[in-house]
Amino acid sequence: MNVKMVKGIGQGATKLSAFDCALQDAGVSNYNLIVLSSIIPPNAIVERVKKYLTPAEEWGHKLYIVKAEERSDKKGDALAAGLGWYQIENGKGLFVEHEDIGIDEIAVREKVEADIIASLKDLCTFRGIPFDVSRVDLEISSTVVDDTPTCVLTLAIYESEGWKS
Repeated sequence: MNVKMVKGIGQGATKLSAFDCALQDAGVSNYNLIVLSSIIPPNAIVERVKKYLTPAEEWGHKLYIVKAEERSDKKGDALAAGLGWYQIENGKGLFVEHEDIGIDEIAVREKVEADIIASLKDLCTFRGIPFDVSRVDLEISSTVVDDTPTCVLTLAIYESEGWKS
């Protein structure tokens, strides 16, 4: 299984429409999103992509994802949303998601990264998995809000599924 890692940033008249714009930026705005917990199945390959390419016939399909997302309409807010992952033998592993809002984009990115590492360390410890920080991988989306409601998101996309009717 290939898990696609994608980011998006969007702006709109409301925080909700900014979220939709960020989904559009990531290439997944025409799906029904189903958010999963954070387990990576065996034999998975996590692959970064610039944009998810949605086939036209998948309009309205279910899309299984792990999601980190942050929204704000306050001018000057720095937003960050990131996913981190840790894979062990046979590609199985764990995802974690973290978000932050602050006054400095570098600081919120650093906070999200630190939280990702701390969470992955705990999740590995809870499962008796040896943890090596050099094996952590992550993807973070960030920006600063101007005068328009804004959303940042990072998604791990597992697969789409049609409806049974």
